[in-house]
Amino acid sequence: MANAIRCLPISYGGKLDPKREKDRELLNSCASHHLYPELIEAQPQVVIPMGAFACMAIDPEIDLEVKHGFPLKTSWGMTFPMYHPAGGIHEPKKMLLIRNDWIRLGLFLKDQLRVPRDEYPNPDYRRADYKQVREDLADATDKPIACDTESRRGGQPHCLTYSVKPGTGRLILAEDVGALAEFQHWIGQWQAPILWHNWLYDIQVVTNMGLTFPHKRIIDTMVRVFHLGNLPQGLKALAWRELGMQMQDFDDVVSPHSAVEVLNYYKLAALHEWPKPDGELIRDKNGKMKLYQPQSLNTLLKRFFTDLSKNPQKDLFEAWANWEDKHDVIEEVLGPFPGKCISHVPHDEVLYYAVRDADALLRLWPKIKVMLRSMRKMPQEQWAGWKREA
Repeated sequence: MANAIRCLPISYGGKLDPKREKDRELLNSCASHHLYPELIEAQPQVVIPMGAFACMAIDPEIDLEVKHGFPLKTSWGMTFPMYHPAGGIHEPKKMLLIRNDWIRLGLFLKDQLRVPRDEYPNPDYRRADYKQVREDLADATDKPIACDTESRRGGQPHCLTYSVKPGTGRLILAEDVGALAEFQHWIGQWQAPILWHNWLYDIQVVTNMGLTFPHKRIIDTMVRVFHLGNLPQGLKALAWRELGMQMQDFDDVVSPHSAVEVLNYYKLAALHEWPKPDGELIRDKNGKMKLYQPQSLNTLLKRFFTDLSKNPQKDLFEAWANWEDKHDVIEEVLGPFPGKCISHVPHDEVLYYAVRDADALLRLWPKIKVMLRSMRKMPQEQWAGWKREA
């Protein structure tokens, strides 16, 4: 047993934050001087990091919410990340997750832990026109259908996705009036569950598309999972943990393409001659009034590009957030800030990213139903058996 950080800092009330740079520096220093030499000397068969900082010390890429209770290969060998045992004291809702981690660790050490594998490594994802919609839905109104939406920056709908067969999924663009009308025709007759993950968000998007759903058929799987209490509510974490499906984050898909648009926007802004801001009267430390001259927008942009040349990895979107008081002035001249928007992403990438959510949701539903039955028949500690029942 060892600690990733061996000295409790006196600042911030002794609390550590993985997002705070000073705390990360403390972790790197402490782990380099103490933890890593111990690991090299001990050569453990399994490393079990507990909590965010321990996981960060072993491998910064470990996403604890997604990967807790699962064996992983890291540079230190076989690794089994877990939530910190004290987490249940500070955040009682995590107690179920912590207990399950210990159960899963026992099964892993006995070589009895079953890790899910993606049953459909080559899924069938397509864009759907009205003919494809009819082919998919005409004979499926008595089967569950999983749906999802994607929105553009500003809230305008981008697409609707659906899946009626595991390993498949379809995408209908918001502008495809014919395909949406065909979808509406069949969904209005639906006799089986219509699955959404966070329906309270998606209802507004589909309403903007002109679609209506039979509300008695709607099942919000996010709510069902919340009631179970032992699973993450995020769909991507759920799909990886329960199905072995690799999912993409919105930022990973959208940010690289949006960054190109944002940089061009900044370049256009730098070419414009912006008016100098008016001076402001402020009080100095001694209480005396003095004239403060804010930096002009041209100066800010020049500094931004200087910093960017020194650090090409600079966050382009954070810069815009820091210029909040300049937004109206810039957008009045150049138009809306492009920001992070799915419309910047090539269609093939959008297709796989968006449709995969609907596919994952349809595959998850049978497993969620089994867990909902199990929770009434057995205590939480025995839920591990549901995988064999499924």
